[in-house]
Amino acid sequence: MRIQLYDRGSPKGKQLFSNLENLCKRLQIDYDPEYIKDMNRVYSLGIQGDTVLLIDGEIVFIDKYPSPKELETIIADYIK
Repeated sequence: MRIQLYDRGSPKGKQLFSNLENLCKRLQIDYDPEYIKDMNRVYSLGIQGDTVLLIDGEIVFIDKYPSPKELETIIADYIK
């Protein structure tokens, strides 16, 4: 599972990444999430937004900051 969070370094984005890291450790996901500040990479895919979460190359959300519980539900859907 490849988890990528694109964000410019905003406080909300940093908190979201921290929640992702903690969740991945707790769920024992082998792959560490990536925090990518180079927004040009995601813009080149035709995706616009300040914070973008991709899992296995699929857009999960744009400019949303779910709670840790909501993140767990989202990640659990991709584990299956």
